[in-house]
Amino acid sequence: MHNPCHAIATGGMLLSTPSMTSHLNNLPSRKWSIVGLSSAAMALVVVSYLLAIAVGLACLALPILLFGYLPINSHYNFVLYRLLFSAFGIVAGGTILWSLVPTSDKHEVKGVRIDLTKEKRLAQEIEAIAEALHERMPSDVYLIGDANAFVREEDEAKGFGRRRILALGLPLLQMLTIAQFRAVLAHEFAHYYAGDTWLGPWVYDARNSMSRLYMNLGKNSEAMRFLRRVRILAAAYLLLMAGLTMYWKIFMRITQAISRRQEMRCDELACYIAGSQPLIEGLEGIRRCAAGLSAYWNSFVLPIATGGFQPDLANGFQQFMEAPQVVKATSEYISQQASVTEPKPFDSHPPLNMRIEQARRLDMPAPQSSGFSDSSNLPMISLIEEVAVLEASLLKKVVPAMASADLKPLNWETAGADIYIPGWRKRVADYLPYLSEKKMGDLPFLVLDPRPVAMEVYNATAGRLNQAQRIACAYDVLFCAFALCLLENGWKLITKPGNLTLENGTSTVDPASLMKELRTGKLTVVEWSSLRAKLGIGEWALAARVA
Repeated sequence: MHNPCHAIATGGMLLSTPSMTSHLNNLPSRKWSIVGLSSAAMALVVVSYLLAIAVGLACLALPILLFGYLPINSHYNFVLYRLLFSAFGIVAGGTILWSLVPTSDKHEVKGVRIDLTKEKRLAQEIEAIAEALHERMPSDVYLIGDANAFVREEDEAKGFGRRRILALGLPLLQMLTIAQFRAVLAHEFAHYYAGDTWLGPWVYDARNSMSRLYMNLGKNSEAMRFLRRVRILAAAYLLLMAGLTMYWKIFMRITQAISRRQEMRCDELACYIAGSQPLIEGLEGIRRCAAGLSAYWNSFVLPIATGGFQPDLANGFQQFMEAPQVVKATSEYISQQASVTEPKPFDSHPPLNMRIEQARRLDMPAPQSSGFSDSSNLPMISLIEEVAVLEASLLKKVVPAMASADLKPLNWETAGADIYIPGWRKRVADYLPYLSEKKMGDLPFLVLDPRPVAMEVYNATAGRLNQAQRIACAYDVLFCAFALCLLENGWKLITKPGNLTLENGTSTVDPASLMKELRTGKLTVVEWSSLRAKLGIGEWALAARVA
């Protein structure tokens, strides 16, 4: 419950719809504990506002107390301190009360709307889940670029009724089967069912108000910064902020604990609707997708898009996730996550291991129903007809710089020549004089000590980067120079999402892995010399000499 929407992240009623009753598991009886926890969270929100208002009014009352009720004393210092504390109270009290005023900012969904009147098979799946829980359909369904799914409710524009929003992550649609994604949908609709989407915005707004309060009392307040030059006022300020911080931590601990309990309850309901094993596989799939998504966007989507091409987002992500090194990295990440058994106080979701254990303990079978699609083992994205159109719109939504770009279709066979090689040439252009003096045999020494190249980065960027940033740039330049050097000496670039290699006959080099091994010392200088001889890499200059 870290934001007004609930992500895959209750009580129950017996089903009565004829097409669903004989096929779905009977839902568990309503647990009023979750209602009690939600009520506690709502009470905490109210107390938060009342406490902040009380503190603000108390601060504003300081001048009245100091000048209206304390004995008059004409001593200069005493009068001065009265004035200073009065100014402190006015500034602090006014800032606190002003920070509590609700903002008109709306949390826009960073995605594109899916027209369910056109996507009838997807609509059927969503309707089946809604029917199972006797919940109404969302007003809008969005496609987003995150490895996530969420629901939320907000007031209608004209102030009548509530508008429901469901967001579906494109990576999950591609990587999860229909059965697995059905469990994700059931989890999300469980948030509607339990009333979590009604409570979430209140908690979110309370957190935002507290955040604005801290910002406005801190670095955003020139007046408070001036008053804190006086030591006694600085002490009063620290005391005020310490009290507010203590309450903020209590508020966060309680609301996040409630959020974790809500997530577990929604998982439980999802098991009854879609089965335990599909939920387990869906939860693991979400974590796996989340582990690889950032690298996919930064290493493949953005370079391709900025090069003027429209990447195949969904299929490209699947190819990326199936690359051996990505499989290894994400598997290690999932194993690491599985070792976490206890949540941290400020976690909004329970540990993956805890959620999986509950699903296994429930051991609910995946139901068969005429309300659901029969092709449960197909990817969920197979239910969407206009994937390419939605992908093109999504890319321009997620990357606003691409909004007006006329992107060309991508051909992976020519992606190297069209996108990567021109980018590498541009990257090393400022370093050609230096690199032309270095040979392939010098590469390990340059990678182990990139400071000479980093000095060139400093000159090229007029000192705008710090040392760590210059070192990172140096590694990037050396990578590009190494790859270009092989290409200029007869090697070919093979590009796929998650797999960028250089080939020459039967010899294959993964330049990223090789550079990493040199950097970590796994590949020594002697071993590099032997590897060069084996691969037929000569003592070539790292860059062509500049005339």
